[in-house]
Amino acid sequence: MGITEEQIKNHGLKVTPQRVKILEYIKRGSGDHFSAENIHEYVKKENPNIPAATVYNILKVFTERGLINSFEVNGRAMYEGRVEPHINFYCQSCGKIYDSEIQGDLKQIESDVKGKILSSTVLVRGICEECLTAEKENEIVQEI
Repeated sequence: MGITEEQIKNHGLKVTPQRVKILEYIKRGSGDHFSAENIHEYVKKENPNIPAATVYNILKVFTERGLINSFEVNGRAMYEGRVEPHINFYCQSCGKIYDSEIQGDLKQIESDVKGKILSSTVLVRGICEECLTAEKENEIVQEI
């Protein structure tokens, strides 16, 4: 049994080819973010008859069980393999999503609320360095 199959089984789920394929795709690269449509298109290459509803259901279960993380950008669910607390930075100019470490101690939040953090989703919106640089270059060209 491979590592992906073990992860699925260790989270109390039945191992199926569809679940394995979806989890491998999401976990393949750290920092990658996917829509359900991206994932469905990928899985359809190998299994053309898989319904979108099956993909959505698997993503929902994976998120609920803590195998993957999900968050929303402009009303669209995004999925990622990184489940430890972090910040997602969304560039409003180009649409790219970047991961950033959380600065600070989450233990303080747990202490404040006298509870335990199970997951966190933080989305910050802004303009990335690449887009800021491009905007500055456009401003210089327009001044000339």
